[in-house]
Amino acid sequence: VIPIPELGRPRIDVTLRISGLFRDTFPNLIDMIDEGVETIASLDESDEENYLAMHLREDIQAALRRGLAPREARARAMVRIFGDPPGDHGAGVDVLIESSKWSTTEDLAETYVTWGCHAYGREWRGEKVPEVFKEKLSRLNVTVKNHEDREFDLLDIDDDYTMLGGMNAAVRAFGGRKPLSIMGDSSDPQRLKTRTVEEESKFVFRSRVLNPKWLDGLKEHGFRGAQELSKLVEYVIGWDATSDIIEPWMYRSITERFLFDEETRKWIEESNPYALREMASRLLEAIQRGLWEADEEMRRRIQSVYLDAETALEEINEPK
Repeated sequence: VIPIPELGRPRIDVTLRISGLFRDTFPNLIDMIDEGVETIASLDESDEENYLAMHLREDIQAALRRGLAPREARARAMVRIFGDPPGDHGAGVDVLIESSKWSTTEDLAETYVTWGCHAYGREWRGEKVPEVFKEKLSRLNVTVKNHEDREFDLLDIDDDYTMLGGMNAAVRAFGGRKPLSIMGDSSDPQRLKTRTVEEESKFVFRSRVLNPKWLDGLKEHGFRGAQELSKLVEYVIGWDATSDIIEPWMYRSITERFLFDEETRKWIEESNPYALREMASRLLEAIQRGLWEADEEMRRRIQSVYLDAETALEEINEPK
């Protein structure tokens, strides 16, 4: 244990939402983290020095008032490691975004809790404790996820908006505030970087999404390359729905560069007309949900692209 004078700050209360892969691969680390939580929570330090111990005392007292036995009250209050149901993987948020079967941030938050509320530790093997997880999420001020390489970024895969974005949605829904959300970059261990997710999204848009070389690279892959553009729009909506970080210029730049640029739209239509229809549909969804306050002319032009793509698909799939 690092002494407070040497640490130079209070001990922070950290809640972990681990992946199913971490659960299955590193059970020894789960036990080690759990032991560390108990060690720090048991220190004789003031509330100002030890936030973990302070919250533990508060949670035990609240549980005792609800009628829990002392041992169970302490065990539940001590949980700081949550994850997927035993044997399963995922956070569920991506399923709602992909299917468009959600209405509010609360819907996404509830799904995140349902999938992630399973406790892990030396005495826990995936038992479901949604009320404990929800309480921990409601108290978060900062959310963090790290990338250890630049092969993928937050608009490349759905894991990021599902895991980190889902946590942000839960804090917004249950804590009533938008947390400071951080994306770490440890691709070069000698030059660690951190950006807010707002900063990271702008960085990715300007360095990759709007980079002509990236689009040229996608064109070499035909159907699959066009599908990457379609998934990009889905991930953008996922981040906006969970974390409210996508700015109007980002939606507008995607639309103008990929849908309204005649050469690019023609390539998408010829390579993967399904992707073109999906992109237009997603952008219209963003407008309909109020994520993007586009003007009527923009909405009308996107709708025209959607209808043209739908017509092309009907002709392709018409029985001969």
